[in-house]
Amino acid sequence: MDKKRTGAQLIQNFINTYDIKYVFGNPGTTETTFLSALADTDVTYVLSVHESSAVGIAAGYALITGKPSIVNLHTYPGLANGMFNMRNALLSGVPLFVINGTQDSRILIHNPPLGAPNTQLAETASKYQYEVRSIDELTVALQRCYVQAILQPPGPVFLSIPMDFMKHTTDKVTFKRTTIFDDSVSASVAKIATALSAVPRGKLMIVADYAVGWDKSIGALSELAATLDADMYQAPFHVQGVVDTLHPNYKGQLPSTTGDIHKILSGYHTMLLVGEKIDAFSYTDTSAMPPELNIIQLSAATHQLGFDWPVDIAVVGDIQATLSGINQALSLDANTAKISYRKPDISALDHAYPYAGEHASNALVLGILKKLDCDTHVITEGSSEDPMVQNMANSLGIRNVHFNPRGGGLGWAMPLATGIALGTHKHAVCFVGDGGSMFSIHSIWTAAAYKIPVIFVCFINHEYHLLKELWVQQLGGSIEHTKFVGMDISDPNLDMEAIARGFGAQVSQINVPDDVDKVLADAFSHQGPSFILINREH
Repeated sequence: MDKKRTGAQLIQNFINTYDIKYVFGNPGTTETTFLSALADTDVTYVLSVHESSAVGIAAGYALITGKPSIVNLHTYPGLANGMFNMRNALLSGVPLFVINGTQDSRILIHNPPLGAPNTQLAETASKYQYEVRSIDELTVALQRCYVQAILQPPGPVFLSIPMDFMKHTTDKVTFKRTTIFDDSVSASVAKIATALSAVPRGKLMIVADYAVGWDKSIGALSELAATLDADMYQAPFHVQGVVDTLHPNYKGQLPSTTGDIHKILSGYHTMLLVGEKIDAFSYTDTSAMPPELNIIQLSAATHQLGFDWPVDIAVVGDIQATLSGINQALSLDANTAKISYRKPDISALDHAYPYAGEHASNALVLGILKKLDCDTHVITEGSSEDPMVQNMANSLGIRNVHFNPRGGGLGWAMPLATGIALGTHKHAVCFVGDGGSMFSIHSIWTAAAYKIPVIFVCFINHEYHLLKELWVQQLGGSIEHTKFVGMDISDPNLDMEAIARGFGAQVSQINVPDDVDKVLADAFSHQGPSFILINREH
């Protein structure tokens, strides 16, 4: 029989069993015993000075590694601070294992300070929640949560551990490293291929959601679109790169309003939806889904199939394996033509975004993106410049574009970029507005402290311009003649240069196109955070 071990030793064994290199967190008093356990391991504790950044950085790292990131948050107050990025991760299919300490189990009956319903709070932002009731449960709880985080669909799980359990002992100590085989393919894959090939030419559309990017299935999807001559779209709020935007069949991203989605979908006979759903930001005129549209949905998560809309064929299976299986079945009857990818039309972009007139700073943004390698991770979020940056990046064929968190909470982009850069060991480039940056500006400190190479491009306009645009869209009028309430962050202006420097970034500004080369060269040579200012005052 194995010798008895303390809770702290079980944490150490768990870390070693799953070869965990980083724990991301912002701790409090009830986590001190957990931190003490980590002190005797080789793990690096990546400290953030706010919980939202800890969760976001962990999410970026998980996207790159394909494994659950371990996040350590303080009990109820700290968990509350990290919740919106946990929900972003939940709805974006990003696996996290969130652990917090709670009060000493011997006084929980008295509802002490920092004793709170942690699992109830976590329910809306995690796929599984549990609070350990005795030291004998800890081994199973740790393994269960780690495995559940990665099973389809991936997402955050939450475990609360009373702080005194780190000193308790148990003989329930067996850990096993679980190997997951999730490459299942429907036995009826040939029937799916037949159904797709029977769609009239020009009437088949493929819509790719976030699961395509997570499962690294862009190549298989490209081959299928070429074989069937199907139009290919990105689902709204797909979070990460899901298609090759230079593919000849790529038609763009579906709009975010229901009426506009409906118009596009109405032009097709059949839609192959690869992943969870077609999301929409707002309702306009009619529902997104035309009732006469034939829908074939492919997902590895059974509860996603036919959940939002009735579908004609629901296919349970691993995304990459099933797409490959369909391609193989189709090759019996069709020869896949070599895909002639488009080349970026640089002159058209230069013409669309000239350095002249009212929007001259658009050319500065384009100048930055033109200098990036096509494999650079580009992250945007919730600013009025987002559609422009995404259009530029997609037109240039940048493959790894991450944007608009599916959960709707701002404060995702900056820490996500930091975690991605930590995982790739390469510079990630994040575009953010001055107002939006305030939700997770503290992620700069972590990038500086751990010398993580990340570049933040911050648009300065001293207002929530995107909200002004949405206000006018909903209520009419114009930005120039509307009296806005709560939309300006001026008087005083945010001193973004001082704030970024205070968190440890090197700061520069791009004012004219000739500044781009030098500023970017300095940023890419810096092993740490760079903060680049672009004035966008309207």
